[in-house]
Amino acid sequence: MGKAWLFIKSFNGPRLYQICADGLCIDYSTTHETFIERLSNIVFDGYSWLITVVTYLSPFIVYHAYKNRSDVSFTGIYKHPVTALLLTVYLSAYLLRGSARCFTPAYREFLASYEESMNSNSNIVKKLFLNKYQFDFSKWSVDMKATYSVSPTSDCHGQYNIPFILKPFYHFMATWVAKPLAYPGATYPINAIMRKHLEAGRVSQMLSSKNITRAKLETVDENHIDTVFVDNRVVDDDGAPVDGPGQTLVITCEGNAAYYEVGAFEYPQREGYSALGWNHPGFGDSTGIPYGFADANAIEAVYQYATEKLGFAPKDITVYGWSIGGYSASYLANAHSDIGNVIIDASFDDILPLAIPRMPDFLASVTENCCRKYFNLNNAALLTKYQGPIRLIRRSSDEIISTNGHASGNRGNQLLVAVLESRYPALFKDDEVANMVEDWLDQTSPTPRRLSVPGYDLEFCKDQLRKSVGPPDNDMGKDLNRDEKLILAYYLFSKHLTDCEGGHNNPLYRKYFKMPWKKSDDLNH
Repeated sequence: MGKAWLFIKSFNGPRLYQICADGLCIDYSTTHETFIERLSNIVFDGYSWLITVVTYLSPFIVYHAYKNRSDVSFTGIYKHPVTALLLTVYLSAYLLRGSARCFTPAYREFLASYEESMNSNSNIVKKLFLNKYQFDFSKWSVDMKATYSVSPTSDCHGQYNIPFILKPFYHFMATWVAKPLAYPGATYPINAIMRKHLEAGRVSQMLSSKNITRAKLETVDENHIDTVFVDNRVVDDDGAPVDGPGQTLVITCEGNAAYYEVGAFEYPQREGYSALGWNHPGFGDSTGIPYGFADANAIEAVYQYATEKLGFAPKDITVYGWSIGGYSASYLANAHSDIGNVIIDASFDDILPLAIPRMPDFLASVTENCCRKYFNLNNAALLTKYQGPIRLIRRSSDEIISTNGHASGNRGNQLLVAVLESRYPALFKDDEVANMVEDWLDQTSPTPRRLSVPGYDLEFCKDQLRKSVGPPDNDMGKDLNRDEKLILAYYLFSKHLTDCEGGHNNPLYRKYFKMPWKKSDDLNH
């Protein structure tokens, strides 16, 4: 590596965070980073915070400038003495950091390895490099570009008419008001606060698994999605796959302030499944804004990566969505109905009933327009079109998606009802059954529900299953009497819903992470 080349590359090289070797990781900033480089990085971080604050305050700044007849043209801003000072400090920090890196042996070694990996076609070389270094992932090359996207006519695009003259206003509201509320994990402050925790989470994952691969995917809308894959597949001496949980891939979809580094990604690994985690657009090292269509394009890219690059058949894929990640999972189930299983944990039917009560009354119409145009997270509309195995997990003390703080106000209730009615309409749209289901949903324990169904007969339920052609089965339960309908409804209700003690943000206990029920589970026993 020539000295001139090294000097030039040091200025634009990635920011290095940690170095891992021999099962140990050290923080570059506390062991190798010089004072000048550290001070320069503080300056760059300060500028990022400044840009964030100025952006949020921009309406007030523009109003103040207009009121005082200040020159807000590009030329006026450029000639302002504060602008000159900021540019001078930024340029000085840029030059000093590059020079300091050039004289730091650890960074020079990292930079040489980085360039070798970027220019290599070997996945092994790239994997070894990513396992050794934690760095600014935005400088990493794309490992796969997605080739298909959300249909332009999909509800994810928000087919909602907004007057042309109001579009700038709604776009501003969606980006700078709705996004921080719906997806706080996509904001700079949260990402900056979480950076150290995300590094620690990735390091822990790298050290705990030998078969782990980090990759960057590019969506059709050119967002970059940070992913990590743990391969728990087992093969015999001849290379043939050995049956076991590792042959099933679980794609985890995190909540609105969660990341694969510190979120639900560990759940499937505990049970021996292969796992594929990813971060929503704007979260961690993923780029973009998590509008509904952008998040849908992201999960599409993840699915394409799983099937085309990792080699999993759709039937061997399970998608797990927690909280707002239930939307990502619901979209995938809707778009690819041949996937094996769906697990929805602590999620809702539609974001709008949760959004409107949290906003002032006079902003109700604005809230509705923003949700329907930019964050049209209607899980029920998506999930009811999927007829494969599904499990809905409801938290007993969920304080986030409940409209009244109790089980009766949990919006997961409406999601369950929508799913059951789409699969067995003759049974669950019956008035007496619907009223009983409402009573069951007020409970958080199966015992009082079971007591409300006298004469429960498992063999009768199995017999009805043998006659069923679904799901969906439009006629199932149609010719039964009241007691028989309640027995069958309770059976199907309990097979689709799992009540879990705890609040919205409590980690999921191992006993609740199970594959969804299938008809064959009971008919074969």
